[in-house]
Amino acid sequence: MTDPAVDVLWKKALDAWDDEARHGAFIEYCQATGQLLEAAVRYRGMAGDHARGASAQKRLGGIAVLALSALETARAPERSGLATLTRVAAILLFLAGSAALLFALNRR
Repeated sequence: MTDPAVDVLWKKALDAWDDEARHGAFIEYCQATGQLLEAAVRYRGMAGDHARGASAQKRLGGIAVLALSALETARAPERSGLATLTRVAAILLFLAGSAALLFALNRR
């Protein structure tokens, strides 16, 4: 079962192939609703078209980047502000200690 909004947005993109805004709306909707695979399938189907193939391939590349970005975001653990602050404090403490040690060694 396909999403009717995807069908409508795709038809608009097909009807005005050179209109970047229509393709952007289609891809943004697919991204927001977790349907990037559907967008990729539709653009892949156009890749063999003589007049539209290069443009479809370009958009497929963009969809791949969006999909990989979503995977990275989902894979990365969420860090709390406190954990980040603790790491920064530890790094600063280490750097201060290293600087003090170097200063002490240079005074000899």
